[in-house]
Amino acid sequence: MQRPKLSTRNERQLLNQVLKSLGLPAATECDRFFRYFHSTADVRYASHRQCRAYVGDRPRRRSLLTAIELGRWVQRAPRPILGEVLASSQLGQALMDDLRYLPQEQLEVLALDAKHQIIARQTVFQGTLDSCPAHPREIFRVAILNGAAAIVVAHNHPSGLPEPSHNDLAFMMRLAECGQLMGIPLLDGFVIGVHSYFSLRETGHLPLETAAISG
Repeated sequence: MQRPKLSTRNERQLLNQVLKSLGLPAATECDRFFRYFHSTADVRYASHRQCRAYVGDRPRRRSLLTAIELGRWVQRAPRPILGEVLASSQLGQALMDDLRYLPQEQLEVLALDAKHQIIARQTVFQGTLDSCPAHPREIFRVAILNGAAAIVVAHNHPSGLPEPSHNDLAFMMRLAECGQLMGIPLLDGFVIGVHSYFSLRETGHLPLETAAISG
């Protein structure tokens, strides 16, 4: 659903919708609001006395002012950063701490921004003891929805052994090729064991050679 943008042309209309959701009579309450504030932006500069006068004996008007303040905070709030990828070894150790003792195979996607900061992390699949069916579209959906510049994928082996199977390697290389075509490269792919991990980048599988893809 597309969110309507606030403008001077639809400000009153959007305010009416909020007032109705608060159970306030929209028409009269909207007029009252604009008698105290020239616009919703003016709430930012209003004094406590002015706000108390507007609220009067209707606490729900306070909810409206709180909603406006919350909207302003959301606009200014920085995007949360879950961590930063400095090196494959650093990330591999962190992923081992999280995944090595899981009883089932689990595939995780880490979405990174252009500075290789982790902006989202999501478990995409959880499989049986020895299998975890996955599809690139589910993985890149996470990347696209979060505006990622690159991704890292990781899954654990409940056996405790980090050696990738033929299917593991084929799947991760397929992801790498998809990522290169989409402009959202696979920065690294990990298989997590109990005492060690496998990294596509550390073993020289990444970055992909263009010639290898076109061939």
